Amino acid sequence: MSTESLERVLFRVLPTVVLLAALIGIAVLAGTPWPWHRVVHEDGTRTLLDTVFFFEHATRELPPDIILALSVAGAVRYFFPPRSSSTSAPVARLRIMLALIVGLTLVVILGGTFRAGGGQAIRDNLSQLHTRSGAPLVWGAHWRYHLVERWALVLLAFGITGLLWLVRGRPDPAAAPGRFRLYGIALAGFMVMTLMFHPTSEPFDDPRFLGHQARELFTHTLVTLPLALGVCFEMARRFAPDRGVASTWRPWPIALAGGLGLLSGVYLLVASVLTGAQAQGQSATLGGLLFPHFAEHSLGYLLVPSLAGLLYLAPGPTWSGQAGDGTAPRTVRTQ
Repeated sequence: MSTESLERVLFRVLPTVVLLAALIGIAVLAGTPWPWHRVVHEDGTRTLLDTVFFFEHATRELPPDIILALSVAGAVRYFFPPRSSSTSAPVARLRIMLALIVGLTLVVILGGTFRAGGGQAIRDNLSQLHTRSGAPLVWGAHWRYHLVERWALVLLAFGITGLLWLVRGRPDPAAAPGRFRLYGIALAGFMVMTLMFHPTSEPFDDPRFLGHQARELFTHTLVTLPLALGVCFEMARRFAPDRGVASTWRPWPIALAGGLGLLSGVYLLVASVLTGAQAQGQSATLGGLLFPHFAEHSLGYLLVPSLAGLLYLAPGPTWSGQAGDGTAPRTVRTQ
């Protein structure tokens, strides 16, 4: 299988198949091939259509989703820094298109939340007060509801990108200065938010937190992360051409990031089983917990990939080449 075919399977086929399987699973649970107006959400009140357009949930997902988009863009930018001109017409058009998608998605999310509960609803959700229906509002609780799984995704973004860099023949990115900056911002942002939202032991030992994180990791690893990586890899294919020089950089950070990401996922899985996390769910069946959850993140499937692509194309020190030509620069390696 060629590298391009492998990326197509991972970033296009996989999330598409998963979402179709989730829709079929929802239809089976609802007992109808057209389940849009059937109650399917674990809270027992939301229909599938309400779940897809669960604006308040999408609002409180913004902080962890922005960190994920930063991580994906930063990882791809590290291994495949853009080398075409940052002011070329193709780059400018893509930036405008992605910015429009990001902007319109944010307007829909925040506008829907405002309509549901006014400015207070926006503030409460951005403050990460919510976890599940009926639970008390606690500062930072929702961020802690994501802590371990989001850390795993941040690391997996780097590990998966690095593995594909190896598969592509280790193209040399050494001529691009500041290429770690964006991923470094993602790491720093994760740490700052974790401190700001008051870290506790809940993400590591509370069955409700463990089960929720395991489900989140399952959803985002299969859909959100591949979609975001796919957008950035498509940008890299166009604007980070291979210079034909293999890097001598040692790949131990790839193994470290990927290994820690996998270890975090295994911890969530094992701890969820050992603590009986499924019994703490709001649905009696595993399918009822998993399938509608894919629908709950529908707005994130638009926001995270488009924001990641926009961040990857952002002007910065990794850009080189002649302004306006849209072509790869000539690079001379010095000894």
